[in-house]
Amino acid sequence: MKKIIVASVIAICGCSKGSSGEPEKTPAISISDVATREGNTGKNAFDFEVRLSNSFSKPVTVSYSTADEFAKGGEDFVAVSGGTVTIPAGQTTGKISIEVNGDDVREGNETFSVRLSGPVNATISRGIASGRIGNDDTRIAFSNEGFDAPATYPGYSLLWSDEFNGTSLDQAAWTAETGDGCPNLCSWGNNELQYYSGSPNTIFFQDGKMIIEAANEAFGGRNYTSARIKTQGKKAFKYGRIDIRAKLPQGKGIWPAFWLMPENSVFGAWPRSGEIDMMELLGHEPNKVYGTVHFGPGPGSTQISRSTVNAAGALSNAFHVYSLEWKEDQIQWLIDGNVFSTISKADLGTNNYPFNEAFHLIVNLAVGGNWPGNPDASTYFPAWLIVDYVRVYQ
Repeated sequence: MKKIIVASVIAICGCSKGSSGEPEKTPAISISDVATREGNTGKNAFDFEVRLSNSFSKPVTVSYSTADEFAKGGEDFVAVSGGTVTIPAGQTTGKISIEVNGDDVREGNETFSVRLSGPVNATISRGIASGRIGNDDTRIAFSNEGFDAPATYPGYSLLWSDEFNGTSLDQAAWTAETGDGCPNLCSWGNNELQYYSGSPNTIFFQDGKMIIEAANEAFGGRNYTSARIKTQGKKAFKYGRIDIRAKLPQGKGIWPAFWLMPENSVFGAWPRSGEIDMMELLGHEPNKVYGTVHFGPGPGSTQISRSTVNAAGALSNAFHVYSLEWKEDQIQWLIDGNVFSTISKADLGTNNYPFNEAFHLIVNLAVGGNWPGNPDASTYFPAWLIVDYVRVYQ
């Protein structure tokens, strides 16, 4: 005879049960972004909501910490490591409060993140939230430290200067250009990304300095705004010494320049009548500046370009003086009184030497372009070109 043994199987569920006796669904935790103004004084709370997908019969606990982005812990906000938040049983929301330091310094809209980890009685569905600190200030923080040029030079007299001690651009000397170069020279001939808006936000004055601001904002069909000014039709120069004291910006895709273009183009269109680039910096090379001349029969440019590296580090750390010594058949480029390039008529060979004519001055801050490349996630906005003075001696 065969014995038949019937086995009983009892399934044991480790799930919690609700009031109905049915197994509960484990909730998922998410955290929401926060964007608000920083305020001018004290500490201001940025409250991040932590939410459960459903209530639970047990308390839910999750750890959190902050992470720096453009906003820095200890400087812009109070950093947290190993914090915890508990959502009581039967509830679905909790709050994480991060203290943000208020100040009166003009900055970009900076961000930091709050990151969740180690949930108890829950899972994480969205574990990273962004805190966006909105700027609500007008003054830029900078010092006047750095090199300064002498006010006089032997054999020279001051012909013209702008010390930028006023509250607006001197219209007798400068014109603020607007647009993106279209239709004649779209993207300013270099695939640049900015729109020169003419807004007071892009060019303003503080503590005897002119400040050009490049910002990541949509305007005129472009994603960036900035400023470009020129003396064309108002101030033109032939020979002499030009000093510009400035603190340069940095960052991938940032391109400040001091340069000169022919006032009358007596030899024809660019590049036949020449271009003198007194100072150019590529933002991803923050300690290096270039001096260049463009010439030749066209349509493309023939050029001679040389550079110098500042051994002390980034040129955004202090003011420096960028100079041009210009006389018949020769141009020299200087930084802080030291010559780093000399070009003479003989260096152009058989090409026409167009630099014995009158030129006007241009100061601008471009974003993107063929040479510097475009900004990336590491580029901080706004970027500031801070100019102390422009002086022309003859």
